[in-house]
Parts: sequence; C-alpha cells; structure tokens
Amino acid sequence: MNFRADINGLRAYAVILVLLYHVGVSGISGGFLGVDIFFVISGYLMTGIILSRLQQQRFSLSGFYASRCRRIIPPLMAMCAILLMVGYFLIPPDEYKTLSGHIAASLSFISNLVYFKEAGYFDAGSMYKWLLHTWSLSVEWQFYLLLPLALMFTARYLRRQFGWVMAMGALLSFTLALVVTHLHDTLAYFMLPTRAWEMLAGGLVYLAPNSRLTGQRWVILPALLGLIASAMWIDAGTTWPGVMTLIPVVLTALIIHVTANDSPLLNNRVVQAIGKASYSIYLWHWPLWVFWHLADLPVTPVSQAVLIALSLLLGGLSWALVENKVGLLSATTPVAIGNAALVLLAALLIVAQQGFPARAPQSVSQISQYAKQRFTAARGCLVVNSKQSPQCTFGEGNEVNLVVLGDSHANALLSSVVASGNAASDAVVFIAQSGCPTVPDINRPGRPDCGDFVKNALTTIEEKYPQASVLIINRFSLYLHGENGSSDDTPQYTFANEVSSLTSFQKHFTRAVKKLATHRKVFIMTPVPEFDYDVIYRMTRDAMRGKPFAIQLPREEYLARNQDALRMLHQVVAEIPNVTLLDSAQALCDNHFCYGARGEVPLYRDSNHLSEFGNKMLGEIFAGMWRRINGESTAKSSPQLTEVGDVAGRFTAQF
Repeated sequence: MNFRADINGLRAYAVILVLLYHVGVSGISGGFLGVDIFFVISGYLMTGIILSRLQQQRFSLSGFYASRCRRIIPPLMAMCAILLMVGYFLIPPDEYKTLSGHIAASLSFISNLVYFKEAGYFDAGSMYKWLLHTWSLSVEWQFYLLLPLALMFTARYLRRQFGWVMAMGALLSFTLALVVTHLHDTLAYFMLPTRAWEMLAGGLVYLAPNSRLTGQRWVILPALLGLIASAMWIDAGTTWPGVMTLIPVVLTALIIHVTANDSPLLNNRVVQAIGKASYSIYLWHWPLWVFWHLADLPVTPVSQAVLIALSLLLGGLSWALVENKVGLLSATTPVAIGNAALVLLAALLIVAQQGFPARAPQSVSQISQYAKQRFTAARGCLVVNSKQSPQCTFGEGNEVNLVVLGDSHANALLSSVVASGNAASDAVVFIAQSGCPTVPDINRPGRPDCGDFVKNALTTIEEKYPQASVLIINRFSLYLHGENGSSDDTPQYTFANEVSSLTSFQKHFTRAVKKLATHRKVFIMTPVPEFDYDVIYRMTRDAMRGKPFAIQLPREEYLARNQDALRMLHQVVAEIPNVTLLDSAQALCDNHFCYGARGEVPLYRDSNHLSEFGNKMLGEIFAGMWRRINGESTAKSSPQLTEVGDVAGRFTAQF
C-alpha cells in the first residue's frame, strides 16, 4: 500500500491521547480510546496489504507474518531487554519475577490473557505492571494471525465476498462485546473476540467505495474534535468496549475514508514525526510512568510535561535506532525472532530463579511473606461467580451463632473474626462472593450471579441459621465510586428499571439489613482504609533503596472517599433496631492518619485487603462483637461507631 500521511497523522493523535491519559492530565479521562483508534487503523492497513496482494496473486502467508515480525518485535524486544537489565538493580525480587513473566507473555503475544487473569486495566495494581500496555499489541498480533487466513478462505471458497464476511464478523464481534461486557467487563476488555470488530471496521473502510466525503478536508476538523471531546467525556467507568466505543471507531473510520492527505491538521512536520514514532512512543511511555512511581517522584503538571517529553524522546530514539534501522536487531526475520527468543529465555530464567532474591536485603523477603499468608482453612470458601455458597463452618460450637456475609474484604478479615471468638463454643458460617455487595437484585460488571447470590444467601440464613447473628463486611466505596473514584464517578452497579444512584443502592441494602435484623443482631463493618498503591510493592521497593517506610493515608482522605458509604451506614443504623456498626478506623487510624504498616510489617497484602497480620489489629473490635452476641457485658470495649468523624485514639497507643 502507498504511504498515507493522513493515517500517519492520525496515529500521532492516538498516541498523544493515550499519553495524556496515562500520565493523568486533568480532563483527558478517556484517553485510552487512543488504542481503539490504533485498532481501526491496523484493520484498515492489514486488510489493504492482504487484499491488494491477493488480487495480484502474489500474497505469501509466511511473507506477511515475517513482515509483521520485523515491524513489531525488534522495538518491543529492545525495550524488554532494557527493563530486565535496569530491573535487576532496582526492582524487588517478587516484582522482578512478575515483570519477567510479563515480558515472556508480551514477547509471546499473550499478555492480554495474562492481564485478564490478574485483574483489570484500571485497577490500583496496574501501576506495578511495567508492560500492561502491551495487551493491545497481543490483541493486534492475534488478529494478524487470523485475518489473512480468513481472507484467503473467503477468496477461495466464498467467491471473494470480503465485504459481507467482514460485516458479519464485525457484527458478531460487536454483539459479543455487548453481551460479554455485561457479564464480565474485564474479559471483554482484553480479548480478541470482543475487540475484533474494531479492526474489522477498519477493513470495511478499505472495502468501501469512494463517496461524496472522499477528499473533503473540512471533515477532518469536526472528526478530530469529536475524538478529543470523547476522550474528555468518557472515563474509566464507561462500559468499554460497548456502545460508546462506536464513537472513536466511527470517527476514525470516517477520517480514514475521507483520505485527506493534504489536511494541515494531519500532515504537518510535528504530527508526522510523532506519527512515525508512535509505536515506539507507545512502547516507552508506560514503563516511564511506572518508573516515575518507583522513584516516588511527584506527579505535578510540570512532571507530567516532563514524562510526555521523555516518552517522545525515548520513542524517537527507539524509532531511529531500532524500528527504522536495518541492522543487528532486525536485519532479517530470523535475527529479529532470535533476539526476541534470547530475551524471552532470560525472562524465563529470572522467573525460575524467583527474581534472584539473594540480591535484595533480607527485609524485602520478610515483607513479601506477609502478602502470601492466607487463612488456609478458608480455601475455596470465597466464590467468584456462583449463585450459591459452600457455607464453610469454623469453630466447634454445636450451633452456628454468627454468619459472616460479604465479599473479598470479608474473606480478608475472616480469620480475625474466628480467632476473636471462643473456638469451643462459637461456630461461624462464611458466605461471600468476591466483588459482590450484600445487596439483592444488584447487577455488577463481571458478577452476573451477584444479585441471585445475595438473595439465596438471605434465604439460607433465614432458613438454616434463624438464631445466628450476622456480620456484614463489604468494600462499599468500590461499589459506590469505583476502584479509586470519587462521588462524581460512575457507580459500579445497576438495578433493573432503576436509575443507578446512592439512593437506589441504599434502598436495596437497607431492605436486606432490615430483613436480617427482624429477630437477630446484625453487625456491619465500616470500610477499611484503602491506598492508591500496593502496600507490599511500596514497602519492598522502599526496602530495596533503604528508604524509611511511610505507609500512611491522611484520615481526611479516608473519610472523603467513604463519606457516602459512612452516611448510608449511619442512616441504616438509625432506622433499624438490632444493628451495630463496627468501626475499622478504630484499629487502623489515629487522629491524623490511617496506617498500612506497623514498623516493617505490612498490614495489607495489596492496596485494600488486610493481611493476616493486619486483620488481627481488629481483634479487639471483634471481641466486643462476640461479647454482644453472647450476651456478655460490653463495658470494656464498645465496637459501636457513633458518628462519621468519630476518632478513637487507641491506635496511637498500639503503634
């Protein structure tokens, strides 16, 4: 295909949107749609390359794959090799092992599968995944493997009906994306079948005949403004991929269809330079961002500008020295693949050697062990997607006198709840689903059975454990405002025929609590403080550099994030008898800060789940709960929270 200056310019806009989003520039909340622009461009170019050669009867499948190898692998391999070398000196063993595993996955072009299994694109732990951005390269590579086979099949057996085949494929993929996003949003985000329609849309543009819009430069300005406006309006809470994804896909397809090679918005010196290096810029921008956090450098408008400049600089160097240079790294396909294989083998060796722990201070290993500790007796008790719970029982009491009901935060606190009771007389039943709040009829992305699970749990408690008290532990802030959100962010739930709002969430939650509390005691744990970083990774990084630990969160931030949840819980307590709040902040906060570590011991195993050591900090609170359950005097310790701003100073004495 002939070089298209307009497409090269469009690449520049796509990578800049991604850059601005990832470095946290205010107002670009949906810059991740730059990846969708790249998908459409790739679909157009690959379809054009394959079909033009098929029509000339000179298409070679091996030649196509070889050209993709020479284009994609060398810059990726070079970046991975540099990360391995730098990481040896700077990164703690566990993180270095994880990085090496991710490098192996990226060079094998299966990183999208790995990141799907690990979590999500927008979660707090993403800041420790040096190659998270390579998921899109894996999706594109998988598309490159399948597209020529599909087009060759169509050419031979379907009478060259490329347009119909692509249209049907795009429609099926888009429909699948809508369905899967509702059932499991992370799966839909990372997988080729739910992303292929975007690349097939590009292919349909190639097949489309010229129209009245072809060559009309005036179309470019409103289309580009539409992409920019979408990046400012869309945010991480938007269902993606979904109906809204049509906006960047259609606008990108329109710009490509217009073929405005002479548009000054797309064809000028700066935009063309960025477009040519856009792949390398994309490769380097995210590791720079992760390194910025590794070094604990501040994120300010000035530092954001520096990161953007560094991304452009390193990307430009990568383009000049690797991507655009025929030499040692990419002279031939065997050389490119051979070099990548060497880096991949080095990464696998590091994984096998557990990240070479001998190079790190002893404290790093000790800190890491706390993240691996689990309440082994509860293995298999927390379900992920299910309408029923195994209802695991703990303790030796003849009758169940407490049901712990909740989500993964309930699972993280379970061993402390059990240990605070009397093992000989107190029996505990555990009913919980990860990512599922105790709210009947709720719909949550990735948790299609959540609403039914809660309804079944309430019925089970009523029928099987009519005399037992109930302890509800939920990560309320996640459901109300997202992973690291505020009151302005999109709610992480819906209800059938109802507007998603705090009011609707509170109504359904209150109804559930009221049903439970008609003839039993109900206890609700207030949300535990959450950090915007992984506590274990932060501590091991600090230990590698001999830096003093400062794992703390201003109490005001904790209250601000949870103000809606706390207000709702206090209203529930005010309305319903037999309900008591247990204040997690009593054990984890003082007047000024909430703490994530005690000396060199982490209280968390990630950004929001307490470690097995950390959950024991709530032991006194749970002991007070057990005294209430068993009808003993609670004068020594009352776990009840009386107001949102209530401060208990015991944490200062403990620490």
